[in-house]
Amino acid sequence: MRKETVSGIARWAAIALLALAAGCHKRPKPHEPAPPPAPPPAAQEPVPPYGAARGLPIPQPGADGSFTTINSGISAQEEVWHIRAALNVAALSCRDDGALTRDYNRFLKDHKPLLGAAYAAETAHFKAAGLPALDRHMTQLYNFFAQPPAQPGFCEAAKAEMPRAVSTSAADYPAYAPQALDRLEAPILAFYAGYDRYRHDLAAWQANPHRTETLRVAARAAPEPAADDRAIGGNWRIQIGAFTGEKAAHAAWDQARARIPSLADYTPHYEPVPGRPGLIRVQLGSATDRAGAIRLCATAAVGGFDCLPVVPKK
Repeated sequence: MRKETVSGIARWAAIALLALAAGCHKRPKPHEPAPPPAPPPAAQEPVPPYGAARGLPIPQPGADGSFTTINSGISAQEEVWHIRAALNVAALSCRDDGALTRDYNRFLKDHKPLLGAAYAAETAHFKAAGLPALDRHMTQLYNFFAQPPAQPGFCEAAKAEMPRAVSTSAADYPAYAPQALDRLEAPILAFYAGYDRYRHDLAAWQANPHRTETLRVAARAAPEPAADDRAIGGNWRIQIGAFTGEKAAHAAWDQARARIPSLADYTPHYEPVPGRPGLIRVQLGSATDRAGAIRLCATAAVGGFDCLPVVPKK
């Protein structure tokens, strides 16, 4: 009897241990789906090149990638006048040790007959449209070479070109002028090409900001102003045009203020153009240095106005 009891107890103990072991066995977890892949990081928004403002109304390139400018398709005499305008801008807005201004004055003196004939051709071209059309063209011409984002490159090109412009004889100017214009406007065309790439990159980014590659036009920052670029009292200005008569000049300021309300914070200055009776230039200011004037120019450019930084009077 005792033997059977011990045997029975052993059998029930074995069953209990098996049941306990079965209860302690972990059941497999159901299959869990893998988490969805994380979306690719958003690409950086492209930025304009050369420190330029967004939305600048620069020209569209042609089918061959070239840009039509104010220097395209002009006569040989007009090319001479356009060179004069470019060098005038350089003498006004490019900072150096004074060599540009000295050489420019020599250029005007040594080539006076050549420049007189060029100006006569320029005025004859606009004779039918009248003097206001000539004024607008001259403003556009000067401001083409004074575009702030391209100024560093343009100033370097003008410094290299000025000695050639002075030393070239009048007889050689028909061959020299088109090559000189190409060199003077090359930095501006480079800026146009960079800005056009920026516009395409921006459109692609806006269509799909989660592209795996980063679309970003390399920005070329404007250089820090040199010590002599900092005007005492903040008397740097920008010039938005030159107009025939005070009435036209005041009307131009009214138009600029209406188109760009923020310009109303600045005081307009109306000054006669030396050597051009009746021609009034409209300037705004002031900025503490040339970099500030360039930023103000960018604001005017967004509104469709051309402008150039004006070197402060010492």
